[in-house]
Amino acid sequence: MPSWDDSRDLLYRPLSDPADAVVARLVRLADELAALDSLVPGPVVNRLFSAVVRTVTTTLGPVAHQVRAHPEVCARVDRLRDLSARGECALETHWSGRVASAADPAAELGHFPYRDNYRDLVAMELRLLRRHLAHRAPRSVVVLGCGPLPLTATGYAHGLGVRAVGVERDPAAVVAARRFLEATGEPLTTVVHDDAATFPLAGHDVVVLAALVGATPAAKSAMLRSLAERMRPGALLLARSARGLRALLYPEIDPGTMTGFDVLAVKHPAGDVINSMIVARRV
Repeated sequence: MPSWDDSRDLLYRPLSDPADAVVARLVRLADELAALDSLVPGPVVNRLFSAVVRTVTTTLGPVAHQVRAHPEVCARVDRLRDLSARGECALETHWSGRVASAADPAAELGHFPYRDNYRDLVAMELRLLRRHLAHRAPRSVVVLGCGPLPLTATGYAHGLGVRAVGVERDPAAVVAARRFLEATGEPLTTVVHDDAATFPLAGHDVVVLAALVGATPAAKSAMLRSLAERMRPGALLLARSARGLRALLYPEIDPGTMTGFDVLAVKHPAGDVINSMIVARRV
């Protein structure tokens, strides 16, 4: 992960009220990111996003609750989520292209600074899923919202030893993802141009819902209702969510609202991993 020198933030750390320090830092970071002409990876973009991630993943407990409820932060939730989504897309597009055009794609992928984050998240999700597969290997997995760098889809394909289908509605991201898969010689993963809200799911045993599919709580709830209508009974859903200040970057899913599903497990990771994960079975 790109390094970040946080010395400038000493001005935002009054000893009497750490919540105010975090609020000031998040406000500054959100406003600086919003003022940029581009979110393509580079020294400034990397530093700012790294600072945001460090802030939301290290601010815990009562301080996090105070920060999340602060009017200045509440006023920037939509902006932060939009910036996170656009920044993630720009990051994945940049690196997907670098890998696809490299003389040695595998070596180039090894330079991707967030590769371990993707790998660790998928590994945690697979451990959680395997507890509920009833000792049966799934026949197929679909990743809704695979993006231009389909590392989640390839991670599931190899982790479960099955074919994985990545679904992506952005045509440019589909082209980038397919070039990436061709360059890396990926045999188990395909990417299709389709909409997560309508893609047929009855033939898949495992459905993975990416964190950016459904940018608002209302859109996320509508997507979950749609999944319940299209998934076959007994199929497993792995939905990526967020909690605490991490929910400033990705919408949070309330497991109690997942009508049509039996929620089997919820995990909220610590450390650099941002996404929570929910495993549920279609009833």
